[in-house]
Parts: sequence; C-alpha cells; structure tokens
Amino acid sequence: MRLRTRLALAFALLALVPLAVVVPLTLTRLRDTLSRELDARMTAATASAQESLERSAANARRAVEELVESPAMEDLVREARAAPLRAIQANTAEGLMKSRGLTVLTLFDRNGTVLSSGHLPARRGDPDPVLFAVTKEKSPRPVPVRVDMRGDAGLRQVPALVTARPVDYGDVRLWAVGGVVLDDGLAQHLARLTQSDVTLLSGDTQVAHAGSAAPPTVEQVLPLGNAASVRLTFSRAAAREAEEGVMRAFLLLAGLGLGFAALLGMLVSRWMTRPVEALTSGARRVAEGALDVQVTARATGEVGELVRTFNHMTSELKNTTERLMATERIAAWQEVARRLAHEIKNPLTPIRMSLETLLAAHEARHPSFPTLFKESAGVILEEVERLRRIVDEFSRFARLPKPQLAPVDMGELAQSVLSLYAAPPEGIRLEPALQTGVVARADRDQLTQVLVNLVKNAEEAMTGKGGALRVRVKGTDADAIVEVEDEGPGIPPEHRARIFEPYFTTKDGGTGLGLAIASRILQEHGGRLEVGGEPGQGARFSVVLPRAS
Repeated sequence: MRLRTRLALAFALLALVPLAVVVPLTLTRLRDTLSRELDARMTAATASAQESLERSAANARRAVEELVESPAMEDLVREARAAPLRAIQANTAEGLMKSRGLTVLTLFDRNGTVLSSGHLPARRGDPDPVLFAVTKEKSPRPVPVRVDMRGDAGLRQVPALVTARPVDYGDVRLWAVGGVVLDDGLAQHLARLTQSDVTLLSGDTQVAHAGSAAPPTVEQVLPLGNAASVRLTFSRAAAREAEEGVMRAFLLLAGLGLGFAALLGMLVSRWMTRPVEALTSGARRVAEGALDVQVTARATGEVGELVRTFNHMTSELKNTTERLMATERIAAWQEVARRLAHEIKNPLTPIRMSLETLLAAHEARHPSFPTLFKESAGVILEEVERLRRIVDEFSRFARLPKPQLAPVDMGELAQSVLSLYAAPPEGIRLEPALQTGVVARADRDQLTQVLVNLVKNAEEAMTGKGGALRVRVKGTDADAIVEVEDEGPGIPPEHRARIFEPYFTTKDGGTGLGLAIASRILQEHGGRLEVGGEPGQGARFSVVLPRAS
C-alpha cells in the first residue's frame, strides 16, 4: 500500500475516532433521556388515569348521595312504607338512574331483596348478594365490583364502581346502590387522556378497549380491587424513532466527515509525499543506471534535507562512477593486453626456434635440410593457426554485436542445437528433456552460439571417460531456463568465481573466452549464466532468461 494511501486512510480514521467515541455516549445519554421522559409521561398519564377513575367514582358517589337526599326518594320511601312492591315498580330505578347519570342502580330492602334495578330490571324480587355486599363497606368511597349486565350475547359480568347509601323513613330502611360501569366510553376517555392503548380487564377477560400503541411498547396496570384492572400500554416508537433519527444523523455526519477527511488526507498526503515519491523515482532510476538524476521537488524540514542530500549523493556518485569505470576500463584493457601478449608470446617461441633451426641447417648445407624444412614448416603453420584463432576470438569478444531480440521457443532452439550433435563421440549419450512452450525474447543466433559453446564444453569434459550429456528446458512464472549438464570432472569451487573471466581457462590450449562471451551475451539479454554441480560428479551450466509475456 502506497504511503499516500496510508496517510489518507489515517486522516479518515482520525476523523472517525471522535465520532466513535461521541456517538455511543450520545446515544446512551439520549436513550436515558428519552427513557426518563417516557417514564415521566407514563407516570403523569397513569396519575391522570387514576385521577379520572377517582373522579368518575366521586361523580358516582355524589350522584348516589344526591339521589338519596332528593325529595323524590323521600316520597318514594314514604309511599313504600306500607306497600313497598306497589310503590316501587320495576322501572323505578331505571328512571332515577338515568336522571342522575348513573349506569348502575339497584334499590334493596333491609334484607337485600331487589326492589328495582335500573341496569337489570329482571332481577326485581331476587337477591343480588354482590351488590348488596357493598352496603357493608364502611368507606363512603365507591368500590369496584362485578355486576351482571344483559347484552346481545346474554348475561355477562362487567366491572363497575359503586357505592351504597341508606334511605330511612321512620322504621323503614331502603338501600340505594349505584355507580358507573367501566365500559368502552371510559376506555376511550382514558385513551384520549393518556394517549395510550387502554384495556379494561375483568380478571383475564377483556371488557373494553380503546386507543393504540405502536411497538415497541411498555405497560402500566392500575388494579381496581379484585374486580377489575386497567392496563395502559405506552408506545416507545417515538423514542425509538428519535434514536434512529439521531443515529442516521450521526451516520450522515460520519459519512460526510469521512469523505471530507479522505479528501483532505489525499490533498495533504499528496503534498507531503510528492518529495518522497520523487526520491523513490530518482532512486529507481539510479538503480537502473541513470546516475545523474536530480530531484526537483520542493520540500522543507527533514524531507528537504533528504532531497538535498540525495542530489549531492547522485552528483558524487556520477563522478565517482565515471572515475571508477575509467579505471576499470584501463585495468580491463591492461589485463586483456597482458593475457593477449601472453597468448601470442607462447606460439612465437616455437616459431622462432623452428626458423633458427632452418637457418642453421641452410647455412651449414645440411643434407637433411628438406626434412627439417618440412617439419619446421608444419610447426610454424600450426602455431600461426593458433595465433589466428586467438586473434579471431579476441575480435569476437571485443566487437560483440547488440542482440536483436525476438520471441524464441527455447525447447525448439535446444532441439536444433542438439541436432548438430546427432552422432556424439563414442561413450557419450544425449539425454534431452525439452519442455515446449517456454518462450523468451532473445537473439536466436547469439543464443545458439551460447548453447553450442556449452554443449561443446560438456563433450570435451567427458572425452575419454564418456557419460550422459543432459539438456533440459523448463520454465517458471518469470524465467525460461536451459540447463546443460555433464558427468565430467566438474568445476572446482576455487575456480567458480573466475570461470566467466576473459582468458581464464583450465583446458590445455583453451583461450578462456568461450564462457566469457556466453556470459556477456546473456547479460546483454537481461539474463545470466549460472554454474553448478558437485566437483567430481560433473558440471551444470544454466542459461536463465526473462520469460516472454
């Protein structure tokens, strides 16, 4: 990953760190705040519902008290003193109930017999122990009870808040037990009041329902004795929506912050890394051989000092390299001249001796002069041929042409070279292993010269001994490889460091230029020539070239 990308990512991460710290804390506080607000709203709504129920109970108590104290009730009791059933009709309680806004009203005699029932007229003359038990309550406040009501589905029990008051006239006592039923009207009123879902329950049975609450929800229950309860269901949807809204806002802010930070990071990192990238490019060009590279990017501080030091280094490197190369060229040509002089001097000695012998024999009119002339001429011609060969190889080494690169199938090239050795010397056998499709960009003629030289050297290494001459062609993802391996004496370790030097040889009569020329050809191809094998077990030379894409 590039430094510029890393810096941009670092800016982006730095922008996210505050959000990563702030968002959880903010959400936690928001959640706590919303929970407290919901709890406060629930508490207030529950208190309002409780007050509403108490107000309904108080209105029912007041209505019953006003009924008991009304002149109409006093007249009714006075008339009922002599004949209760004749004075109090079945519909008497219904008229009194409606005039007072009650939904439950029953008139009992002293023994608990129903004289008239406004909510259940058919109970006249029968006992109603549940309602009459209210007369035993000592508290004047209405109490919750379950009363029988007739509906479309028949008789059913519904909860109600009722209170009981006696009506006395002389020795006659009647009881008025009245109140209000907890029905849909009350549920709707409580739903509007508390903004919640209200359910009136009689035990586990739902009696009335009103309102709605979107999930998620939380419940509060108001018990009304053993007769009923009011369940208030509050929605947390608003709080959840607020949390989600804040989260979306934070995510949007995080996205904008991340984008802005990334953009700012790219701009800043580009400004910061431009000198570094220029230095990297300059170092790469220096590695490729351009020693006079100068970095022109402007920078300050430590990076600026680094740029100035790099430019000074390349200037010094160029001058030093030029001096070193000049020195190396002089030393190389001195070595070549020394070796060439040595190689030429060797044939001159037998040539001079042969000529001196001929001159002496000629001057002495020696009778064997013809024979000596013939022998000396042969020696001279042989040494002259040797001189010509040395000069030719030196010329080839000094004037090696630039390679003309083209795709070359290494397997096919090796096969064509081996065809030149179809009839190897006695005792030597060829063992080719040529992989097809291994292609490199090379000069075919120069590469042929390299392989011919290697195969020839392998044959000469096994002269008189024999053995297997193995030629293998194989490829990796990056390289095309040709290996030439013999079973000769091998290369001693102390010679491997110098084996590719010009004029270094271990063979009698060799010039030491063959492997030097092969190594130079491969270097100009961007490849290399490697030597391997164990001493005494043969030598292995590997031609390694970049594989063509």
